[in-house]
Amino acid sequence: MNDESYDIVATKKKKLPMYVIGYSMGGNIALRMLQVLNKEKGYNINTGESDNYKKCKAILDNSNHINEIDNDMNNSKNDDPGTSSAGTSATANASTSDKHVEYDNYLDKFNIKGCISLSSMITLNETRNVGNILIKYLYLPVTSLLSRVAPNAKFPSDPDYKQFEYINNTYRYDKFRNPDETKFKYIYELLKATVDVNYNINYMPKDIPLLFLHSSDDSVCHYQGTVSFHSKAKVETKNIYIFDKLDHAITAAPGNEEVLNLIINWINNLRMNDGDKIKHEIEDKKKNEI
Repeated sequence: MNDESYDIVATKKKKLPMYVIGYSMGGNIALRMLQVLNKEKGYNINTGESDNYKKCKAILDNSNHINEIDNDMNNSKNDDPGTSSAGTSATANASTSDKHVEYDNYLDKFNIKGCISLSSMITLNETRNVGNILIKYLYLPVTSLLSRVAPNAKFPSDPDYKQFEYINNTYRYDKFRNPDETKFKYIYELLKATVDVNYNINYMPKDIPLLFLHSSDDSVCHYQGTVSFHSKAKVETKNIYIFDKLDHAITAAPGNEEVLNLIINWINNLRMNDGDKIKHEIEDKKKNEI
């Protein structure tokens, strides 16, 4: 082997764009992931909302202090990140409590260009008419208690898409899906997840576009929860499409071609707009150099 030296020129590689997509509980997770990443990035919130979030998390883990979360969540309705005179960063709060010196900016590292939420579990269909008071005072404490008292108790939870029997059969014989029986712990975690994603809506990154797709006759996740979240989310670019007669299996039911085409076209439009933006930035840079 020859002892020759080679000069290796380091070139900056262009990051590949990432599009986050989730279905049902995955739609909840996709939104929650953006909230967590944005919070770690150092999104400014006021001290009151930070304390409220910690207390909310505590009550979801311990149902004995239900009165605290009621007062705190009511007080937080008027809170708006960045408007308090005593503002602190989420990173600073996390550093104090979790003893982390700093957070990596994964939100930018991942180069996330868009998020698609399909039949998102923002509001459960079973609790659509219950209201927040009963969920806080009854559903969460009871399911939390039952998950501890009877951790191994199970009850049937067969899928029931009356319009599409073939989807029911597919789910029953899919070995990668959860078994037909459900535990109380599972129900508790679902309820907790819906509370978390709604309570932290102000942590949504403003510059990451959102696409919501839902069916008005969804028998698992209530579509009005998605409509409400879309309306309240302070995001620069957000789109929502409500379909009819697709139930919860929005990508598998007849008519899913329209859903899939919407997703593809939405991503293509984002890529084209992003390309035009980069092109204009390069042109402006050249003009400034001249």
